[in-house]
Amino acid sequence: MAAAQTLYFHGLPGSAAELAGFGPEIAAQAAGFHVAARGGNFARLAEAIAARLPDGPLHLVGFSLGAHAALRVAPLLGERVARIDLVSPAAPLQLGDFLSGMAGAPVFRAALAGAVPFAALTVAQAQVARLAPERMAAALMAKARGADRDLAADPRFIASLAQSLRHSLLDSRAAYAAEIRAYVADWRDDLARVPQPVSIWQGREDDWTPPAMAEALAAALPQRPQVALIDGLSHFSTLRHYLARLPA
Repeated sequence: MAAAQTLYFHGLPGSAAELAGFGPEIAAQAAGFHVAARGGNFARLAEAIAARLPDGPLHLVGFSLGAHAALRVAPLLGERVARIDLVSPAAPLQLGDFLSGMAGAPVFRAALAGAVPFAALTVAQAQVARLAPERMAAALMAKARGADRDLAADPRFIASLAQSLRHSLLDSRAAYAAEIRAYVADWRDDLARVPQPVSIWQGREDDWTPPAMAEALAAALPQRPQVALIDGLSHFSTLRHYLARLPA
């Protein structure tokens, strides 16, 4: 059987730069990943993936809000998906009372409030990302917890995060906004359509996607996955942990 091709679904804001922000060794581990371009329309995304990678099994890796995209597209790709790995996954907000424990809550609350407040927020974010992306990245990490504190002090990581902010908020703002709107909508029923085996990596110190969210997601999937709860890790440090342990 052919080896599975890995499709990576980055966070939001996010980009392929996530795979390079932890240094050359980890970047080399992920060098063969195919990064899925997104836009909130998962049927089109599945068609694009099938056209780009027409043959062989697929391994989906979803980080943060990328977990939402991976889980929405997996049923559309069907039996080609051999497995799904979710790292610091963002589950449906309707599975529990999570917003108060999420660092990105203002974005999700604006999206839930309607098109006008969300558009105003994204325009403001874009202006900051255009003028001072590194400062914006540093501000996002100012209250980092666990091992994310080390990343907050790493100029290489901050530069990669700034690149991701520019990508989502400037280069791909429409796609970013469309997927955020799709995420905050109630997509719980879609979880029942994910038959593929799922594994979850979750940091116990995560305040972007809290551990309770990963546990609720695991309970809602048809095949309950094992959740690896990792002491001392937060959001991005869990991604670093996962990537560092990929097979060579």
